[in-house]
Amino acid sequence: MIKKFLHSLVFTLGCAAVLAQDPHFSQFYIMPQTLNPALIGAFNGNYRLSGIFRGQWNEVLRNESVPLFRTYSFALDFRTNRGIGKNDAFGFGAFYTGDKAGELKFGTNSGGIGIAYHKSLDRRGNHFLTLGVQSEVFNRTIDYSQIKTGSQWDGASYNPNLPAGEYLVDNNFLFWDISTGLMWYGRFNKRLNAYAGFSAFHLNKPSVSFLNVDTVRLNMKFVAHGGIRFPLKGRFDLQPKFIYMNQGQSHELILAADVRILFEDRFPEGNNFRFGAMFRAVGGDTKALWKNKKGGKALNAEAVVLTAGVDWNGISLGFAYDINVSELIAGSRSQGAFEVGLSYAGSWKKRKPQTIFCPRF
Repeated sequence: MIKKFLHSLVFTLGCAAVLAQDPHFSQFYIMPQTLNPALIGAFNGNYRLSGIFRGQWNEVLRNESVPLFRTYSFALDFRTNRGIGKNDAFGFGAFYTGDKAGELKFGTNSGGIGIAYHKSLDRRGNHFLTLGVQSEVFNRTIDYSQIKTGSQWDGASYNPNLPAGEYLVDNNFLFWDISTGLMWYGRFNKRLNAYAGFSAFHLNKPSVSFLNVDTVRLNMKFVAHGGIRFPLKGRFDLQPKFIYMNQGQSHELILAADVRILFEDRFPEGNNFRFGAMFRAVGGDTKALWKNKKGGKALNAEAVVLTAGVDWNGISLGFAYDINVSELIAGSRSQGAFEVGLSYAGSWKKRKPQTIFCPRF
């Protein structure tokens, strides 16, 4: 029974990925292109290399024929020393994301470029308003050979030699989109800073049908996010943050908090160790989020995520583990997903960037 349930679960979630939400990460600030194009170039340095991997349902599907859900991404972005005005800066970036899910090996691969402008709001470069724009080209694939239909039932069992009886057109197609975002971030003193942003993805709502149906389009995704960092005591800082996403009828809310332990009092933005937790809730009826709609589902608990990481001399290493707390707990045994992310921010030897504030997320 559990095995049949898991196979059905994997197939259902694979189909849901086609129609509902974009792939996303628990450590969302490691990959700025998945959260807000305005984050391109928002770091201390001239260049940044980033990579992240997410594996889902690995423990549950370890002994099954169905492959785990996996998502990975790589990014390279730059920040110029100057912009149009004093303390301003341009950000440029390129990125790649791959995602494969379920028995049908439903895959989404995308690559894109983006640009952001960081406008200083004061003479000392403590407050910035950033506007970013990015565009991506997507390739979607699916393995039709793994489709199992009722037409392949021979009266006694499943027979792969029988025709599937389904009208299938193309298992590989391309589309492109454009996204934009706005963000403010500011520092009030060495240990107190805050940020808030909003972004909109898939502005052109591209067609995403394997059957060449033009009315099947990718829903726009809206993201709001923000956070604040302040000192607790001694070398301990607390950083609560949130993110809200809406795409079509799917919505998601993440509430999180990190504790940062500074290695040196004199450099609050320097080397540190961090650990924290986040709570993720998801829903499929947007109207029920704002009012008590009879029969509608509002936000439901989906996962508790434990995070930990270290920042050391420009290197940032982070880990996350999702503990499933949804109604799927009977099949998942509370096991969800794991992530590992790594980034490095460096500076040109001859022309180091001017010293301006960039938030640590």
